[in-house]
Amino acid sequence: MTVLPRAGRPAIVTILPALVAAVLGGWRLGVPSLWRDESVSALAARMSLADLRRLLADIDTVHALYYVLLRPFAALGGPPEVPFRLLSVVAFTAAAFGVAALGQRLAGPVAGLSGGLFYALTPIADRYAQEARSYALVSAVAVLSTWLLVRLVDRPTPWLHVGYAASLALLGWLHLYAVLLVPAHLVAAWLAGRRSALLSAAGAGVALLPLVAIAAGQRDAQVFWLHAPGLKEVAAFPVEVAGSWPAAALLFGLALWGTWRVPVVTLWAVVPVVLSMAISQVQPIYHPRYVLFAVPGLALLAGIGAEALLRRWWPAVTVPVAVLAFAVLTYGTQVALREPNARPDDLRSLAAALAAEERPGDRVLFVPQRYRLFVAVYGEPYERLVDLTRAPGAAEPRTAAELGQALAGAERVWLVSPRIGPRYADDERYLALKKRLKPGRTRTFGSIHLTLYTRVN
Repeated sequence: MTVLPRAGRPAIVTILPALVAAVLGGWRLGVPSLWRDESVSALAARMSLADLRRLLADIDTVHALYYVLLRPFAALGGPPEVPFRLLSVVAFTAAAFGVAALGQRLAGPVAGLSGGLFYALTPIADRYAQEARSYALVSAVAVLSTWLLVRLVDRPTPWLHVGYAASLALLGWLHLYAVLLVPAHLVAAWLAGRRSALLSAAGAGVALLPLVAIAAGQRDAQVFWLHAPGLKEVAAFPVEVAGSWPAAALLFGLALWGTWRVPVVTLWAVVPVVLSMAISQVQPIYHPRYVLFAVPGLALLAGIGAEALLRRWWPAVTVPVAVLAFAVLTYGTQVALREPNARPDDLRSLAAALAAEERPGDRVLFVPQRYRLFVAVYGEPYERLVDLTRAPGAAEPRTAAELGQALAGAERVWLVSPRIGPRYADDERYLALKKRLKPGRTRTFGSIHLTLYTRVN
């Protein structure tokens, strides 16, 4: 790996991408409803430490550190969309700053500035900059880890080894699949002749062993819905990143042009995605958001490619034109990401509909039980309903027999569920409800369904 001589450090190289990222991160931040994953984050951030420990004992240990970091934001008050998403906006801004700084160090100020701006404008990065989950924070730590690796390769010190190991451990504790960055780093360090980086990676691995052991036991509850990606998912990845085929052609085309110029960036952008898809053929772990931490590398690669491709003309003019073209091509996607119903679930509208139509004495049933967590962020309407899902103080859901007894005398029951397809059609609690009450109209709020069941006289 060749680390190019450091050029001058004009502040605009790092400040402008960070400013653009902050503006885009804050643009209509509170307009889309929080969705189910964000609801779990909000619930975990609000609950007592004792309740949080109990939650993590069953599910979501892999997100434990993020939930702890989110807790101060829960104290900000106000509508939940902005405070719970604020940490991701800050992380996104920091990542854009880091991409630009890293690009300047590796390939000069033009590459750094354009790479940072490409990252700030990339729709998938903007999407998760406005989500109360860990993905934007993971991306920021991936930028930090790569920065530390580059410094370690240039001039190793004991403190850099410690800092690099700590950053990799932090990366894994924020999201375990992000350790797919480590093979890319190790190959880059090996090519640069800095094999001592392997020791730092080994130290990070030891720090991650407890998380790996616990996460292995919770995998079925966490990612049972994943499947092995095929050619369709491979072909869809560029559009998932850039929002459209024209924008993807520009971003990935420039990245391809920059591929052989800075190996560490190429490995960062490519290896985690390829490994994720390859491993998923045996054990599914791939989802575009799970490899979001590779997108800063892709954006920086595009910045390096833009500078290299356009160097023969006038980079000071032509590179901004490339960035502006990408901004124009992604504008429609950027607007769509910020519509009220832009998330997989519209929990806010669901809660509003329930609040408008519920009556005293109404009851609610969640099938499956985890949907209680999925809607909890807008919890006020549910607090006025009698929850049939489990008995007061119980940890497990009611059995069909227990639910049958609880339904005695119930005139109206709201069912909150996914689509009752083959996966849930045989759920004993759903069958017990269906046996005793008649379903009315089902309304959908994204992927969550709301059905009112009433007693047949």
